[in-house]
Amino acid sequence: MAPLESKDTIIVAIELGTSRVSGIAGKRKDGSLQVLAYAEEPTTAQCIKRGLVYNIEKTTVCIRNVISKLESSLRQSISQVYVGIGGQSVRCTHRRVSHNMMTQTKISSDHIDAMCDESKLLEDPDHELVENFPQSYSVDTHLVEDPVGVIGTNVDGEYLNIVSRKALVANIETCFSNTDVQIAEKPLAAYELAEYVLTDQEKRAGCVLVNFGAGTTTVVVYKNNIVRHLVTLPIGCGNITQDLMTLQLDEKEAETVKLQFGAARLQNSEKENADSPVQFYTSALGQKIKVSDIKTIIDARLTEIIANVEYQISVSNYADNQQLLGGVVLTGGGAAILNIDKLVQEQLKVEKVRIADQINLSVIKNSNVLNFTTESVKYTSILALLASGNINCVGEKLQSDVPNMFDKAQSEKEAAQRRAEEQRALAKEEEDLRHLEEFKDKMRTTIVRLNSKKDEVANDDSNKKLRKAAIDFASEAEEIISPEYTTLVTNLGLKDKNRQTIREAKDLEEQLKNAINALQKEIDNAQKKNNIWGKFKRTLETVVNGED
Repeated sequence: MAPLESKDTIIVAIELGTSRVSGIAGKRKDGSLQVLAYAEEPTTAQCIKRGLVYNIEKTTVCIRNVISKLESSLRQSISQVYVGIGGQSVRCTHRRVSHNMMTQTKISSDHIDAMCDESKLLEDPDHELVENFPQSYSVDTHLVEDPVGVIGTNVDGEYLNIVSRKALVANIETCFSNTDVQIAEKPLAAYELAEYVLTDQEKRAGCVLVNFGAGTTTVVVYKNNIVRHLVTLPIGCGNITQDLMTLQLDEKEAETVKLQFGAARLQNSEKENADSPVQFYTSALGQKIKVSDIKTIIDARLTEIIANVEYQISVSNYADNQQLLGGVVLTGGGAAILNIDKLVQEQLKVEKVRIADQINLSVIKNSNVLNFTTESVKYTSILALLASGNINCVGEKLQSDVPNMFDKAQSEKEAAQRRAEEQRALAKEEEDLRHLEEFKDKMRTTIVRLNSKKDEVANDDSNKKLRKAAIDFASEAEEIISPEYTTLVTNLGLKDKNRQTIREAKDLEEQLKNAINALQKEIDNAQKKNNIWGKFKRTLETVVNGED
């Protein structure tokens, strides 16, 4: 059912992820999706693991906090929410249903509905049905796209059931029951995501959607606009973060390193490392870590994840590239890893790989919605869940003190001044970051030239003009570490979000100083060799060697 477009209908969706519980509120407006509020709470592996609720009490607290934040932003109470069903327990099963009409019969929609209902009956009492997708029909062994109206005796139907463990769904229901908020609907999160990030052409031609989550990786295979395979793997890009933490990085820094250094293949990265002046990463604790070691860890775990994706594609029986002309579409927080699309393209041997950082719907957000962007792989899942809703989820407006007109005007004036100051500060910070990047680029170029000058002096140590030019260039290089550069580093270093940029700058600064020292040392050696005593010493050595 298409979402309603009503100014009074506000939809609220909650996503239970391995790394965070997220909540979003919005509504349809003029054919677009308007985001009114967003909130999130971090979780732990003891709370939600691989997308599954393990600790009801801790998860309830997270949900309650998210709902409270949303209510505060909306200034309305929330009575019910949409909750996406996903996690490790979601899997697909195939079901075949056959009906014998006994005689030649014109097949009706009632016949097909009865077969579909029969296909939804599960033999496993521990699982419940989440979605049912008819795959194909045949009448008297002849494949037909739509059997309704066809005359025949035997009708066979193939169905794909998406199921989830009852106990884990019950845990979700208990958490929301504890918050006194009802669950409006429990849509299949992976299906709603696919519907809102894949194009009609991709679904028709055949494609694979891969959602890289923190604790899980979900694979959905489409062909001829039908879901052919769906599974959630119990491994995600959060495992890469855990692997990087073995290098003595805390979780937040490991996450930053993962996104920065990305998925460059080792055979390609060796040359890149040789050409790059940055061979080491300096951690927040001052520890130097080889960039090659970081990339080895990232590459190893991503290769494992993608190998599991590849296996699921083969299980779907749609591994042939001719069956998947729409290619592979990547989304989820892990899709932000540098070069992950290239790694997927190489490992899966596919021509088309696309990163979906937004849903197929115009999305706008209110100016007061912070820490959220409409174009990010991190938020595609919850936006798709919000877009799938059509039931009003909010109740009465919350009571609040109404200020008098003078106080309101004063408050608006102060808020406008704060916004103006924030904008000026942000513009200044962006300008400083641009200048610092210019300094970093200049240092990289200068380091290469210093090393080249050093080699030139070593190869032609008697050339005075060459030594003089090298001395002048070393002096110019020293001037890069200017008071302006030092001020930029100091000012930008006051904010944690610039920590990585500052570390890179300081690392380049150290490499620049080392390159200057190395060149000066080579110049000193050349000058010593070419002064009077040096020439005499070389002549003496020649005579002695000649006598030998």
